[in-house]
Amino acid sequence: MNFPDLFDAFDAAVLPPGLPDAVILRLRHDTVARELAAGEQLDLDPARAYFAFLGAGACKLAAFVSSAREQIVSFHFTGDVVHVPAQGRYGFTLTALTDAQLLVIPADSLNRSGPDSCGMLRLASRETENALARSRETSIILGRRSAQERVASFILAIWDRLGADSRGEGWIELPMSRGEIADSLGLTIETVSRQFSELRDLGLIETEGRSALRVIDLPGLSRCAGQLPVAA
Repeated sequence: MNFPDLFDAFDAAVLPPGLPDAVILRLRHDTVARELAAGEQLDLDPARAYFAFLGAGACKLAAFVSSAREQIVSFHFTGDVVHVPAQGRYGFTLTALTDAQLLVIPADSLNRSGPDSCGMLRLASRETENALARSRETSIILGRRSAQERVASFILAIWDRLGADSRGEGWIELPMSRGEIADSLGLTIETVSRQFSELRDLGLIETEGRSALRVIDLPGLSRCAGQLPVAA
């Protein structure tokens, strides 16, 4: 996907309607397209915050809690806008899980003052609120839930994000490794693998290889995740 096509997808999916042409032109000027191979990290100025629109592929946002250890903050997929904070107490990286195409724009370009800035400020606010919502969900998952509840919750979240059509016949392809899943959930790889096996033995999911997955019993998986039933 070339830059015009990426920007058109970003405009249609993300930008507030009714922005003046001058604002669109300024955003085009400030925005750059990046193609990443699987495993490649997006090269950013750590002193600046950014928004990245994921036009295709999957990425992970990670925080470095020490010089040798990262903590995965969130996973992102086609159509997502990712807020990459400036370096403060932690440094943040955005790394491709699959081949990926992104549009990258400095956050201060959205916050730039001017008569037409209100729509862009709403966009920045919305994406920041989305990031906070994901953080709250992660805190809930990691709080008092068992290993099985954490893994079941993770599968439900990814199932909801990716849908059941990426492979056909209800299958999805997980772009992240078991180790990355474990890191995001605060578990060991062995525990994650064991929980996948237990959920499969319970007849709730089906797996094929290391990445293909299908949910067989959605209500049962929701119960394993500790989710409350939805009132009729």
